[in-house]
Amino acid sequence: MALVLVPTAQAAWVSLATTSEVQVLYDDALSKEDSRVTVWRLINFAKPLTNLEGKEISSEKSRTTVDCASGKLANSQVMRFAGKDASGDMLNSYETPLRFTTVGAGSTDAELIQKLCAK
Repeated sequence: MALVLVPTAQAAWVSLATTSEVQVLYDDALSKEDSRVTVWRLINFAKPLTNLEGKEISSEKSRTTVDCASGKLANSQVMRFAGKDASGDMLNSYETPLRFTTVGAGSTDAELIQKLCAK
């Protein structure tokens, strides 16, 4: 049986970036441990994505951990929803161990690391 981590309080979403393809937000209720910061990240897609079952995904919510010491990030839980703002039916959900990856310069991931590690 998998443990699903869902925030108990209403998230206070902070806008990170908006492009013609996505709107990216993060929850400002931060969890910090040593050089690591964990937040919920929300992505609203301008055009829905289609999953392997042919269902349309309008948003994705992920539990994201940033390692400020290395400048890398990892997602430990990802949920994909039919509606915007993580609403409607949950179409996919998975959890993985933390696998930190390098992010591209100038990307929204790089911007998230900069914002979270500056706090």
